[in-house]
Amino acid sequence: MRGFNPHLTPHPADKGSEAGIEHPDRVENIAWQTRAALPTPAENALADALQAIFADEIYDLPRIVERLQGRVTPPGGASRWSEALLRAELARLGS
Repeated sequence: MRGFNPHLTPHPADKGSEAGIEHPDRVENIAWQTRAALPTPAENALADALQAIFADEIYDLPRIVERLQGRVTPPGGASRWSEALLRAELARLGS
């Protein structure tokens, strides 16, 4: 079984969420797999860190960013996480 759906249509960043809806009659529909590639080790590390942070009942952005420092390497060569960087990374991963 594949770990991702190779038939996903890329989601155009400049359109609404409906732009990413697939057409089951045109592609193989792998219902539970909506990712276009396997997560990278960095993406898995971020997901694991966020799960741990939420498990500690930390939900506000400044404290989440504070907890990411030193726990997960920021993307793009940044030296530190910031609220703007986390927002941008989550938007990128969600598109």
